[in-house]
Amino acid sequence: MEILAFNIRGKFAHFRKFYSNSSALSYFIPPRTTIIGIIAGILGLERDSYYEDFSLDNCDIGIRTLSRIKKSIQRLKYLKVESPNDLNGSYFDKNQKMYTANTMVPFEFLMPRNIREKDSFVSYRFYYHSKTEKNKRHFRQLVHQLKHETKFHYPISFGTANFTAFIDGFTFYNSNNVEIIKSDNSACINSAMPLTCLKEFPANTNCHIIQETLPMDFSRNRYLKKHSEIIFNLNCKPLNVKLNSNYYSLNKNDQKENILFLK
Repeated sequence: MEILAFNIRGKFAHFRKFYSNSSALSYFIPPRTTIIGIIAGILGLERDSYYEDFSLDNCDIGIRTLSRIKKSIQRLKYLKVESPNDLNGSYFDKNQKMYTANTMVPFEFLMPRNIREKDSFVSYRFYYHSKTEKNKRHFRQLVHQLKHETKFHYPISFGTANFTAFIDGFTFYNSNNVEIIKSDNSACINSAMPLTCLKEFPANTNCHIIQETLPMDFSRNRYLKKHSEIIFNLNCKPLNVKLNSNYYSLNKNDQKENILFLK
């Protein structure tokens, strides 16, 4: 079994909740659909062409938070520019035959807990495992690009184009570094966990549990096929839990972490 783990950092992030309407609310972590979009952008795949290749049946995706983050809300005014006069922050209402002001839209975004500190970023660790030959070529191409520091086809962004991000290190795990474990005893899990995998939640200290409803998979026409409940520790510490499913123990260079994939 082969797993590729790589760290991505950025100063700001916005991962819009699929059920938000007038207010642009954000998840604390990028959904699985966003992560496969980031991978597809690195590989240079065409928009809306990769959903089937990166479906739940073809690959596994996991995520872990690496930095303390918080949310902030600002109000933005979006311009609908159809003529030079629209650049003044208003738009022409054809019914009233006059210019009216745009609506200020609440915009929620993520930032580091201590943004003024040096090397303070919104940071995540992504885990990628290919399950079928259909997806394997993308897996191999990504490993090759990271190993040889090949230029990415599209720049990485954390949700919106102006929230740029960068890859800061990766680890390739082969079958000698990965152990699939099923145990009735409690285990410390570093990654975000599907709620369906949770059997028992022993007492934890120094934890800030977040539960999110994240989109997992798209159809070819970008229709949502599945969404799941996910929990994780916002304090970046592992959670001591009992599971009703297998988990994956990754061990390389004396660094060990236990993860679950999103599903």
